[in-house]
Amino acid sequence: MEQHFLRQSVIRVRAIWLLVVLVGLGSNAGAQVILEGREALSFNRPESWAMKYFASLTLPTGFGAPDATDPGSVDLHLEGGWVPELSEQQRRVGFNGTKVENLNRTSAFGRIGLTVGLPAGFSVGLGWVPSIEMDGVEANLLALSVGRSIWERDPWRLGLRLLGQIGTLEGDITCSRADVAGGSDPQLNPFGCEAPSSDQVDIQSLGAELSAAVRIGLDDNFELFGSLALVSHDLEFQVNARYSGIADRTLLLTDGTTTALTAGLNYFPAERWRVGGEIFYSPLDVTRPPAGSSQNDALWNLRVIGSYRIR
Repeated sequence: MEQHFLRQSVIRVRAIWLLVVLVGLGSNAGAQVILEGREALSFNRPESWAMKYFASLTLPTGFGAPDATDPGSVDLHLEGGWVPELSEQQRRVGFNGTKVENLNRTSAFGRIGLTVGLPAGFSVGLGWVPSIEMDGVEANLLALSVGRSIWERDPWRLGLRLLGQIGTLEGDITCSRADVAGGSDPQLNPFGCEAPSSDQVDIQSLGAELSAAVRIGLDDNFELFGSLALVSHDLEFQVNARYSGIADRTLLLTDGTTTALTAGLNYFPAERWRVGGEIFYSPLDVTRPPAGSSQNDALWNLRVIGSYRIR
């Protein structure tokens, strides 16, 4: 029944496109129809789910509670994260859940950064997901955080971080190279993509993270930690695609709030070194056709960090 609904939806959408194309060609022979405008989406729409999924996937976390660092201390760190493979149903996010998008481009992402100690027990962190193209998609994300330990009683520690991230994801999302390679085959290229698109997702995220940590082990060289974050997202998807005689320049906008939980373990093999890993979980609501109710299609992923204090 669901497959029948999706097939009918695709047929209706393409029929509307064809009507628009015919009207446009009738009024200006040989001209390509151009779609422009802004559309505000519900935060539960399939397109919104995809945007908040990848915004959450790249969200910076603290890998433990902020410590009482010395003013002027500098820690360099390298982070890595697993990118889960999405099913066909999860990738069916285009045009309100009627088009399968090629979202499985990589299985990992990385971030480089540093944390600098400030007076009064504060610390500031900077992180950057470098602009390296992976299978036609390029990310360029900058993160900033300010943290402080708010309660300590050996071996326990609580901390609070304010965090933010801005940046872009660019690539052939609406019309991938695989779609275009399908040519006129309605099965391989059902929306008639004419060329790889040059779409852009703009991410602005701002949140707060409350974290707890406890030292364990004979030399206190292990640390268990967990955190809870509340994050506000302001997301945009700028379409830049050509399909079925249409040049689509629509801007999709959505905003809302998500939560995230982490649990992990740090290991301190030497005075200046730290390696750690965590499980990241964020519940993400989505309403997919033909269902009329929202469901939780959550993000789970694994992250690792290695850091060295240079001063």
